[in-house]
Amino acid sequence: MYCCTALGQLQGTAVHNEDSLLVMQYLAQAKQAAKKNPVTAQGLINKAIALSQKLNYVSGIANGENELGNFYLSDKQYKEALIHFEKAKPLFLSINDEAALGRLYKSLGDIYSVQTFSRQAFDNYKEANNLLRKTNQLDLYVKSMEASGNIVLNFGVPKTAIGFYRRSLAARENLGDIQGIVDCSRKIAGIFFNEKMYDSALYYNKSAVQHAKDNSAALADATIQEFIILTFLKNTEEAEKTRRRAEALVNSQDILSNKIRLMGAISNYYLMLNDKENSRKYFDSGRAMMTGRQNPEIVIPVFSEMAEINRNNGDYKAAYNAMVSLDRYKDIFRNEHMETISAEIKNAAETGLKEKEIEYLNLVNKLKEEQLSKEELKRMALLRENILKDSSISNQQLLMAAMESESALRNAQLNKEKELSLSLARENELKQKLLTDERRNKWMLWAGIAVLAFAGGIIFWQYRKQRNKNAIIHKQTGELEVLNKEIHHRVKNNLQVISSMLDLQSQSLQDDKATAIIKEGIQRVQSMAFIHQNLYQGNAVNSVNMNEYIKMLSNHLFQTYNIRTDKIKFHTQIEDLKLHTDTAIPLGMILNELISNSLKYAFSKRNNGDIWVTMKKNDNELLLQVKDNGIGLPENFNPEHSSSFGYEIIKAFSQKLKARMNIDGSNGTDVQIIISKFKTTG
Repeated sequence: MYCCTALGQLQGTAVHNEDSLLVMQYLAQAKQAAKKNPVTAQGLINKAIALSQKLNYVSGIANGENELGNFYLSDKQYKEALIHFEKAKPLFLSINDEAALGRLYKSLGDIYSVQTFSRQAFDNYKEANNLLRKTNQLDLYVKSMEASGNIVLNFGVPKTAIGFYRRSLAARENLGDIQGIVDCSRKIAGIFFNEKMYDSALYYNKSAVQHAKDNSAALADATIQEFIILTFLKNTEEAEKTRRRAEALVNSQDILSNKIRLMGAISNYYLMLNDKENSRKYFDSGRAMMTGRQNPEIVIPVFSEMAEINRNNGDYKAAYNAMVSLDRYKDIFRNEHMETISAEIKNAAETGLKEKEIEYLNLVNKLKEEQLSKEELKRMALLRENILKDSSISNQQLLMAAMESESALRNAQLNKEKELSLSLARENELKQKLLTDERRNKWMLWAGIAVLAFAGGIIFWQYRKQRNKNAIIHKQTGELEVLNKEIHHRVKNNLQVISSMLDLQSQSLQDDKATAIIKEGIQRVQSMAFIHQNLYQGNAVNSVNMNEYIKMLSNHLFQTYNIRTDKIKFHTQIEDLKLHTDTAIPLGMILNELISNSLKYAFSKRNNGDIWVTMKKNDNELLLQVKDNGIGLPENFNPEHSSSFGYEIIKAFSQKLKARMNIDGSNGTDVQIIISKFKTTG
């Protein structure tokens, strides 16, 4: 580090002033041309970098790479921006340019934050905070501190986030940034409010009100929030005064969101006072303003506050209803942003796939290079072996010539040494054979090792490929299971909405018969809704726990018909069966009709009685029995000729399940349905 700093200082004296000024001029012109002519700006930056490299001017290279990073960052090309910022960082470190380093770390934090790499973003913002504060770059310092606070807040550590926002607020006060003070104060007040620290929330919100006097829209918004905080503090006197100020500010403006928010705040104020009539009046006024508009982000805080106040008042039913409405509007908000989220997921998946393809191609190229290297080594070894064989043959030929010459000169001695020469020749042949066998065995050994290594590499590659595929399949399976549960949740909610709409419609009817028919339709819709509720609450997306479902359905029917369970007793004998939805839905409709008939007609002449429901599996058949000890069926009753719509439903679904139906109305009503076509899930 010391050497790099010294090198930068020497370069400051080595670079001519005219050349360094030309580099800075190129960079300044590039900044001016960046918005109107990006191509020209990029060319000027590249000129500055090229000249700086020629002059070995470290500061010019660092600033040029930094400007290229800012250029790609403004164009949202984050990968290219990261490359140039990482090139600039060690150069700024070498010349100890802390001001430039602070700005660079903030830019890196912005890139990682956009790409949702929260850990990397927080680390870079942390470095930027120290350097920007040290170099008195307060305008960037407050943005970096608030970005750090946002990351910490998203990770669920609000107290740490408040520390960042407080330091940002102090810096904004030094800058005299009134709008920044208002926004930061309201942010801190909102965190304290969510943490139920209402006194601290009121303190910072009052600071926002005080500084927002010249901004009517911000003042109205902060005054409404002060009214809400005072409501939760149950300070009715101050809340009433603040309410009047808020109404005056909202009425002087034409901002629909503030009007709706004020109606919700006043409704919650009366709810805190247990004045439900006025609370409902203002709530309905706000809802009327929302008609025909999709603004769930305005309504969500109102329902959240309403749920909290009802909980504090001990009205848990009203609190639950508020939470249900809150969940519905959150679903609307998620649906509105689902397309954007899906596109981001798709882009991330495509980017990951391309990276995997590049990695795979690199591995293939590396494997081919290793194969070529091995083949070259093998070729060189064979060449050396051939040279050695040629040399051996040449030596043998010379030896034979010498022996023939000596034989001519010493013909007499040849006969005496003939046996010795033959022995030597046999020995040489044996040695040559042993040497050849040894070389052959050695090369066969090396070839076997190479084949084993190659096979091992292929096996390892196939293993990694299969492991990656298994990971993708596992991930997709989890996502599909979550998606199926979400679908069942939505179907259940839609069926609940249909049921509620039918209930509202029935209230406007004057004909009792029509009203009764609609209520029966409500019960049939509700029976299907319970199945979907069982599906998304269970562990399997196509499996219905019949024991839980029948208890849920019977409890609902007893409540609907206002039947006292101490008078009409309900008995069940249900095996631990988990049926597939193809079987559970028709069975649910049949059960709804049979239990409803018993509750409506069986005990019309007396106030007490019993209903039994039995479900058990016998061999390859499923028995469903609904029995009561009521008045029974009329004489000569024949379900085949009955005009009852309920029995039509029972017969239709029985036929779908390939079921046989037996009815006995002599002693109460006993209906047995024996099902041959059914599916279980475990």
